[in-house]
Amino acid sequence: MHASLPFFRPVRTISRLGLVALLTGASVLAPGTTQSQAPRPWLNWRTVETEHFVFHFPERYRTWTVALASRMEGVRTQVAGVVGFVPDGKVTVVVDDPSNEANGVAFTPLDEPTIVLWPTPPDPREDIGNFRSWGELLATHEFAHVAHLTRPSRNALQRLLWSVSPVPLGPIAIEAPRWVIEGYATYVEGRISGTGRPNHAWRAAVLRQFALEGRLPGYTQLSATGPWETGNFAYLAGSAFLEWLARRDGDSSVTALWRRMTAKTTRSFPEAFIGVFGDPPADLYGRFVAELTADAMAFERSFSRDALVSGRLVQRLYRNTGDPAISPDGRFVALTVRRAEAPSQVVVWLTADEPDTLSSRRREQQARRDPDDVPDRSFYPPPKRVIVALAAADGASYESPRWMPDNRHLLVTRRMPMADGSVVPDVFMWNAEDGSLARITVGAGLRDVDPSADGRWAAGVRCDSGWCDLVRLDLATGAVQTIIAGNLDRNFYRPRVSKRTGEIVVAEQSGDRWRIARVRSDDGSLRYADPDDGATRYDATYDIDGSTIITTSEAGGIANLERIGTNNLPTRLTSVTGAAVGGDVAGDGTLWFLSLHAGGYDLRRFRPDSESIRRVRMGMDPGHFALLDSLSAILPPRRSPNAADSSRRPAVAQVGEERPYGTGPDRIRYVPGVTSGYGGSNVQLAFLRTDPVGRLTGMLIGSVGAGALPGGLGFTVASRRSRNVLVAQGWVSHEAPSRAFGPALEYGLDLSRFGGALRIQRSNASDGGEIVTSLGTVLEHHEPSGAESFSRLATIGTLSIVTRQRDDDARYQQQLAVVAEAGWLDGQSYIRQRSALLLGVGPHSAPLTTLRVAVGTLGGSDGLVRERFAIGGFASPLIDPVLDGRRVDAPAYPVGSVTTTSFTSFRIALPYPPFELFYAGASPDFLRTSLRSYGLEFRERVPAVAALGTPDIDILTGFARAIDDPVAREWRYYVTLAIRP
Repeated sequence: MHASLPFFRPVRTISRLGLVALLTGASVLAPGTTQSQAPRPWLNWRTVETEHFVFHFPERYRTWTVALASRMEGVRTQVAGVVGFVPDGKVTVVVDDPSNEANGVAFTPLDEPTIVLWPTPPDPREDIGNFRSWGELLATHEFAHVAHLTRPSRNALQRLLWSVSPVPLGPIAIEAPRWVIEGYATYVEGRISGTGRPNHAWRAAVLRQFALEGRLPGYTQLSATGPWETGNFAYLAGSAFLEWLARRDGDSSVTALWRRMTAKTTRSFPEAFIGVFGDPPADLYGRFVAELTADAMAFERSFSRDALVSGRLVQRLYRNTGDPAISPDGRFVALTVRRAEAPSQVVVWLTADEPDTLSSRRREQQARRDPDDVPDRSFYPPPKRVIVALAAADGASYESPRWMPDNRHLLVTRRMPMADGSVVPDVFMWNAEDGSLARITVGAGLRDVDPSADGRWAAGVRCDSGWCDLVRLDLATGAVQTIIAGNLDRNFYRPRVSKRTGEIVVAEQSGDRWRIARVRSDDGSLRYADPDDGATRYDATYDIDGSTIITTSEAGGIANLERIGTNNLPTRLTSVTGAAVGGDVAGDGTLWFLSLHAGGYDLRRFRPDSESIRRVRMGMDPGHFALLDSLSAILPPRRSPNAADSSRRPAVAQVGEERPYGTGPDRIRYVPGVTSGYGGSNVQLAFLRTDPVGRLTGMLIGSVGAGALPGGLGFTVASRRSRNVLVAQGWVSHEAPSRAFGPALEYGLDLSRFGGALRIQRSNASDGGEIVTSLGTVLEHHEPSGAESFSRLATIGTLSIVTRQRDDDARYQQQLAVVAEAGWLDGQSYIRQRSALLLGVGPHSAPLTTLRVAVGTLGGSDGLVRERFAIGGFASPLIDPVLDGRRVDAPAYPVGSVTTTSFTSFRIALPYPPFELFYAGASPDFLRTSLRSYGLEFRERVPAVAALGTPDIDILTGFARAIDDPVAREWRYYVTLAIRP
């Protein structure tokens, strides 16, 4: 059970539904965490403890972690005061930053609650970008999940049932919808810190703008995990709804809801809710939305009469449009454009207006065809013509384009995979004339780079170790020099270099706000450029004079553009209902900026003049806000007069001595499994040992049931102390497939076997793919029924190469997998190879249609009947398929339907979510004859989660009809859970 801090991102973690389904034996499971999100166990991990917390962290994040650990007992006390409950035992906290992003996740089993924190701070335009101390805000939110979701049931039977489950959960974690889980942690974060989303202009901006456009989600959509802000409403609207309920029925009513959900009387969430608030949650949420919309409409009416200054719409865009960059000659604008069904790309457009000849021609043709028809009205500008575009073949998109002085090249950044398992942004030089791309940095972790007037260097931000430094990048050598170092209480964001003076303007986070500062690039001397009025400001850039600053200011609770002169006095330039951000200035003084709407950010432009400034001042009149409830969520709460106030920060407590992590503390779990198909059914029980970062995992698995299927014991131990994973495996098993298919006996497939293997394997991510290799040795003894026993010694090497691409219409995947084996059987040698090629294609948001072709050959001494390929069945739950190279999967057929020294197989799969339709075949004679089948399958992989102590689980279940002998025209079902540590 997890709950993450930021809004929903493309990289996903195990869903609550998926875990509950897993624990209850259901077959509907959600996608799991990707490798880029998991902690990196091969780093130099350390441990410190406080009274109620144990922190594990790589040495690189020592300063950040120890500082947070000293405040964590205070966080616990503050959360207990709001939630009314905290667990008695120690809570594990894992700190790592594999993706260079601001994030956090809480896993809340009752026995081992664990928090995972990523130290990189958010930028001020994220809804979590309002903080005094990022670590403390992050920890408050995640520990609120722990306190909320580990409140145990007071029902004795419920406690007993969950105490014997593989991962024990509390009733709130099981019953509460997502908006309750995420909304309440956000509610607590705001109550305790005085910052966070509930106190930030961005929550108010999103709720206000969605209300104005009639796009606030209905109750059934409130827990959705969709694109852009859709998945964010569980946090934003969920917390605002809980605040509304608390004002309506008192703060204690919210806590009363949790007490009813954990009572001796078992209740569903709606039942518990009605008993506290009187009406179902959907009904009261509808009332909340009605009031929020009424406030937003009153707000808009007060503006639209005479004070709205929002510029001219250049292009209707969607999602998180990138900041515009105007070329030095003013002819072009470059920005990153998001597209729902195609990859994001950096585009270059003309800044001049372009005639919509296509629409005019279409209207003329329509009028000639039907003079009485009414032509389409044009509500938005026509699509801009793309001069040149830059899209990534796969993976992360290119971001933050900034023009070089030559008017031809642009600096862009892109998140790239590193050898240490992390993903960090690097800088590239893009030639917009010929499309060439040159990488400038490798592993520098730079973002928001902006070149100097001479094009020799660029200012940027490097986020590392838990804070963001202001740095200088040499564009010729890629060398990075720190101008001003960040620290736990100081971060920098989005620098811009004056093309006249070389001075840098940058946003600096200090206290609970962001300020605008001017920095000399040579000596790093800093002076503030804003009026120090307590307002948050960011997105600063220079006006055409190279000295005056254009910035975004949240003064008054709404993000608008401002001009700040050399006297530090601000003049507001826009007056919008949503937010105006990301400004850039053209040579003629025109401001290009992004404007928030319910679908994302539009691109707008305008040139300020005395009349527009007069109208803006009217919008700043307090009379315009008289219609609003001061507690309405469409505006943030009034800020504290003293922005540097630290009275809300948690108290400091003692931290224990640091020690090496070693193999970490034990996490012991058991996981049941099942195998059923041709030959009967088996049940498995796996006992798993792991640790919070997954450095050393071990598994013992037993399988019992029908003798036709493999039964026995197996163990696996995997050490991840280095990038090269060392795996030791052993097994004792017996199977008798002849009980389902008689000829299997004469092929020597009824046998008892015991053996072991030692392997070393490595995975390396690449740009648009990955490469996985392994090398190992296996020693095994076989005792076939009715035949002499023998021993097998083999060396096995594997190679898997995966590549992925995307274009405007589809995404593509290719995978080549090769297994090569050289072995000996009682003095006789053999060589075996198995190779498979998979090709996949599909729409960007849908599963792939795949074609898989495999071939295998066996060569060597005569008489190697014992190592011939056996077509039929599926892999043993006790032995890794790589180590059992004889078996060729064909679940619709019994094991040993055909034995051969070579095989060819194919499988065509058509997605029918969550299932796929397939047609498959396996042949001993290169498809002259085949064992063909077709049917419906469900395949899913739930990756291991070290923080939960759960293993990898590969699920395969399906129905298939055999077309050919020996079981032609028969339908078969099959189910298998492969459990791997």
